[in-house]
Parts: sequence; structure tokens; C-alpha cells
Amino acid sequence: MDVDAALKIFEIFTGQRNGEEYFRIINLAVYETGMMLRPGADQTDTRLNFLAAAIAYYRVQQIFAARERAAVTYAGKVLKESQNSAYEYSKLLVRDYMQICSDLIKPQHFIFSSFSSEEEV
Repeated sequence: MDVDAALKIFEIFTGQRNGEEYFRIINLAVYETGMMLRPGADQTDTRLNFLAAAIAYYRVQQIFAARERAAVTYAGKVLKESQNSAYEYSKLLVRDYMQICSDLIKPQHFIFSSFSSEEEV
């Protein structure tokens, strides 16, 4: 994985030249992506840069969503319930890139079930 490539992709996702401002989050996302890798996975695969950038974008949107929960009014700050579309989009983006990289990363969820007498156990 290449941090500089992930930074440029992150800027594509945000639509702004703000990668340097969020460099620590991008660097953390690259580390997080590295921790997901299967043993022997090709760390130079370009898809991993996109996954790291998507994770960084998701983390930034989490921060923004937490800040947006409080609205300043005449009477003070109150919670507001609004749908943050960028946050929802960032979750879908991470999911899609994880699916694209599924042959490179460890499975994130495992569900064990067995069937007996036509009933799920």
C-alpha cells in the first residue's frame, strides 16, 4: 500500500485538496487496511489503496457526523436528528471496496449455523 496514493484517492472521494489536513487519519486507515490482509496477500495491489482511502473517508465522516448532532439555537445547543448522506455513502463505499478486496483481506464476519429437521439452529 502507498500512503501517497491513498491520500490522492481520499481527495477524489472528498472532492477537495485536503489530504494533508487528514494525513494522520489516512495513515491510520492504511495501517488498519494492513491489519486486515491475509497472510501472503500482495500489499502492492492498487485496490488496497482505494480501500484505505475509503476507510479514511469513513472515519472523517464519523467525526463530522458526531459534530453535526448538536445544533446551536437561541436557547443553546440541542440535538438534531438528520440523515448525514455523506456518512451513509461512506459506509457503502467501505463495504464495496471490502468486497472488491475480498480475496486480499481476512473475512470480517463469520456466521456458523447448522440445520437439523429443517430448522435453523
